[in-house]
Amino acid sequence: MAVFEHEQTIPVDAGVVFDLAKDVTAMEAWLPDGLQVESSGPERVTGRVSMGDEVDEGDGYLAADDEQRRLEWGDLAGGGYSGWLQVDEEGPGRCRVVLHLDVSGDHPEAVGGEAHEITDEYIEQALSRLAALAMQSVT
Repeated sequence: MAVFEHEQTIPVDAGVVFDLAKDVTAMEAWLPDGLQVESSGPERVTGRVSMGDEVDEGDGYLAADDEQRRLEWGDLAGGGYSGWLQVDEEGPGRCRVVLHLDVSGDHPEAVGGEAHEITDEYIEQALSRLAALAMQSVT
């Protein structure tokens, strides 16, 4: 299993950032290239991951805890993807966002090498994109 985790401080209120992060229709704006998510029912999503020539599609769950400002997701079929995003207030108009991803099974990113490195970069990219989207939303 591979574990990926990065954090970023964003100069925007935690509530604003969390509302953007949990909006499935806005996820394409901040998720890494090659990852698409669409709603398929209450707390259900269909995800597509494209890495190189491979496309992996699966049904998953996406649960939002508004009080804790936490998203949790995973693959319903036990395909090896799960994770969470936590948004914590750091002070007035400032928050810390942690993005965590677990990958197991026979996925290339779970065993190291180039796919592992790319996935790690994508986690950082997603946080940067979420920060930019949040900053745009308040200007």
